Parts: sequence; C-alpha cells; structure tokens
Amino acid sequence: MPISPKKSLTNICEEIKFCKKCLDLSSLRKQSVPGSGAASAKLIIAGYYPSDKGAEIDGVPFTNDQEGKLIRKVIKEVGLSTEKDTFLTYLVKCTPRRENTGGAPETSGPVKPSPAHVSNCINYFTEEISITTPHLIISLGLSASSIILERFFSIEKKYEDMSKLHMRLFENPSFKLIPFYHPKDVTSGAITEEKYLEDFKTLSRLFTII
Repeated sequence: MPISPKKSLTNICEEIKFCKKCLDLSSLRKQSVPGSGAASAKLIIAGYYPSDKGAEIDGVPFTNDQEGKLIRKVIKEVGLSTEKDTFLTYLVKCTPRRENTGGAPETSGPVKPSPAHVSNCINYFTEEISITTPHLIISLGLSASSIILERFFSIEKKYEDMSKLHMRLFENPSFKLIPFYHPKDVTSGAITEEKYLEDFKTLSRLFTII
C-alpha cells in the first residue's frame, strides 16, 4: 500500500478535516474525525463511522459516548496505549445524516454511510495503515469488518451474523485482521461487557507475539 513518503498523519488529518469528497456529509457534519493514536502502531482499532453523540463532538475517535468509553477501557485493561502502540480510527470519517425538509441536519435515528461514502473515504484508511504499519487490525462490528474483508482481503462473502466473524483471524501480506463485536453489541445485549472484556484480554495474548 505505497503512499507518498512526504505524507504524515498530520497531513492526512488536515486533508480529512477539510475534505469535501462527499458534499452531503461535509455540508451537514459538525466536524470530521481523523484517526488518532500512536504514529507507529502495532494495533489499529477501526470502527465504521463516528457517532454524533460521541466522537464527532470533539473530533477524537471513541470519545464521549458509552461505546467509546468501553473501547478506551478495554485498551487500558490490556496494557495498550494510544501514545505508544495503538491507533484508533473509522472507515468513514464523518457522521452520516439526513437533511430534513427545513434544510437543517437531522441528528436523530441511525443513518448508515452509503457505498459512495465508503469509496470516497477508504483511501484515508489505507493511508493510515501505510503510515502506522500495524501488525494487527481489530475491526468493530459487522459493517466495518465486511468492508475490510472485501477491500483488503478480496473476501466478498456477505456475513449476516457477527457471531460468525467475532475473533476469527484473517491474514494478508500486510497485516492480520480480527473482527470483533462493536461496543453497541454490548448495549444491545448480543454480548455482555464482562465477556467483551474477557475476549479482548484473550486477544491481548496475540499482541505479545506480533
């Protein structure tokens, strides 16, 4: 995944902040959310897109809401650090919204990114991988996992149940991928917080050998 040697995370961050590839997202967003963390990371944790009640508020991945707090908690519990070895990011850097009839952004209810949003944004994620050179990527949730499997592993199988992907190991020449339940799955009851933390601790054994 070659990129310009002059590029840095700072360069990419600035590009993302002012990106207007998706006019609908750029016109309705509060702010975009570039990846954040260790510049040389052995682990990337990747979500699908930032929440309007979480990361979009401060422009920092996995902050402010309960899902973000859980990710930060498990990182700390297994002895990882966004200063030293972990990079947090999203595949789509802006929070998707519908525009209501009055022209103002509609913030209630789930709105998923379109395929065009993903295509326009995926290169930023690729560049983040190229710069941070992780050994392992943990993808959170079914959507983010499916997109990474298709784009980086040429796996087009459509998984409909996250339990079929959770903690499976995929490898390509550049990095390993382990899909993992999204923190929202704790809220929905698909997995308990105790089990979520336990499974992440199990993964931490892999961190010690990569």
